Amino acid sequence: MIFNQLVPILLASGSPRRQEYLARFGLEFEVDTADIDESVRSGESPMDYVRRMVLEKAEPFLEYSDRIALITADTLVLLNGEIIGKPKSQAEVLPMLELLNGRTHEVITGYGVFLGDQEVLREVTSKVHFRDNPLGMLESYALDPEPLDKAGSYSIQGLGTFLVEGIEGSFNNVVGLPIEELLEDLLRLNVIRSKH
Repeated sequence: MIFNQLVPILLASGSPRRQEYLARFGLEFEVDTADIDESVRSGESPMDYVRRMVLEKAEPFLEYSDRIALITADTLVLLNGEIIGKPKSQAEVLPMLELLNGRTHEVITGYGVFLGDQEVLREVTSKVHFRDNPLGMLESYALDPEPLDKAGSYSIQGLGTFLVEGIEGSFNNVVGLPIEELLEDLLRLNVIRSKH
């Protein structure tokens, strides 16, 4: 572990990717999630939506934030200003992939850190350029279970890596957690400190 952890952490996210990031840096944490309605409200901008999701995921656990650092996050895929969600079924995967194919989209991850009266809310945006993939490759990937719980129906760090030609910005953000910014915030809030 490259940091000393000063405060217990509660990660209010069921995402295995986010859990893996925290564990990779040796952070100890509990996981709990709230069941919330993730529908986009009429007229709601993508940034407002992401921020609302971060706050609503935190709400049930805020009472504990005087003694733990609470972390929540939400990731969305944006194409031409339209939110592309997670596929609700296998049948929705291929149409999403076809929509993104050969085009550039944005991935926005919002996260929050709540500790006592301290609160950090941040949104990080990356651009992802999809290759112009042959239909057969999209069809094959769409049959795999991997895309099912992913915003935009792909996993950049998994099999879906072949879809991507390049990215601008944070790779970690596209995976689902801009860990470089989060660690910086955890240091600033004295949740962790460097070993020296």
